[in-house]
Amino acid sequence: MDALWDKLGAGPGRAAEDIQRLKADDLPLVLYGDGWYAPYLREYLGRRGLTAAAVFTDAGFTTSGQAVSFAEVNGRFEKFNIVIAFANAPLAREKLARLDRARVGGVYFFDVMGELLGNTFDRAWFETNKARFGAAYDLLADSLSRETFLAFLDAKLGGNAEALADISRKEQYFPKGIIQLSDSEVFVDGGAYTGDTLLTFMRLTGGKCARACAFEPETANAAKLAATVAARGLRGVTVHNKGLWSAPATLPFAVWHGTSASAVSGAGEVSVEADTVDRLAPDATFIKLDVEGAELEALKGAAATIKRNRPKLAVCVYHRPGDLFELPLFIKSLVPEYRFYLRQHQPVACETVLYAVI
Repeated sequence: MDALWDKLGAGPGRAAEDIQRLKADDLPLVLYGDGWYAPYLREYLGRRGLTAAAVFTDAGFTTSGQAVSFAEVNGRFEKFNIVIAFANAPLAREKLARLDRARVGGVYFFDVMGELLGNTFDRAWFETNKARFGAAYDLLADSLSRETFLAFLDAKLGGNAEALADISRKEQYFPKGIIQLSDSEVFVDGGAYTGDTLLTFMRLTGGKCARACAFEPETANAAKLAATVAARGLRGVTVHNKGLWSAPATLPFAVWHGTSASAVSGAGEVSVEADTVDRLAPDATFIKLDVEGAELEALKGAAATIKRNRPKLAVCVYHRPGDLFELPLFIKSLVPEYRFYLRQHQPVACETVLYAVI
């Protein structure tokens, strides 16, 4: 195990090296892709003094309205570098391999999600916390979980940015073989947004459950969620325009701006109300948490419920540097019998979910 951690901690800083190479080449930088990932990549590159000279997509697909065809890019520049601007880099490379790349200097990819979500750490921090990372790793119940753990860390440390794509899986929050649903669930959806996870839960259960509590602190999202629940006639669903925390509180809250997600923050421009699972859903049998870095506080506010009910847990572990070890170790301290699984649900370092089941 020590050799494994040493190898990970001493791996190449590939991302930093690639940035230096792009600057040294002094070639026009062209983005391939213009979907949800592109704005994050543009900001990441901009922070490093790099801007795109053009963007091309497949069959003219564009969200910014700036994309052109590869043929147009190829005719515009004598030589250029490509930076992949959608999350699934292996798929992008497959598509690029079919093109005439005689004028392409190089093809690059960066996993930018950690930095733009405020979750970054360096090798010194990793070394300081290596024992706790190791303790969390040892809790994982299967080989895919352990592979995911290592690939996530490697991506965070600027190593192989594309390894997560190979282990990414669908079925977020409800992976087959891990989460088994009954028709008597009391479902807590922490960070419910406008209802995507809640609707999936209802579809998978056929609408049969004891009840569901959806927590969404952002007022506009909570209103849309409540409207969806009413329009679809979902029974037994309560929408709380609140966040989840370790105790009832009024918290500063930063609203979504550009590539920054809404979250509890000392720099927040508004205030939101928060409460606990222990107070509002003490009978919970399944708790999902995607609360933008407040997962540990939300778990503390659900501690009595977790100890008593031992509910299924699906907890995001990608928002803060210590989440990957702090959250499983805290849950383990509450219920030692839990089995832990880690799954990656995007090809980049976000939507990484820890599952705890009995």
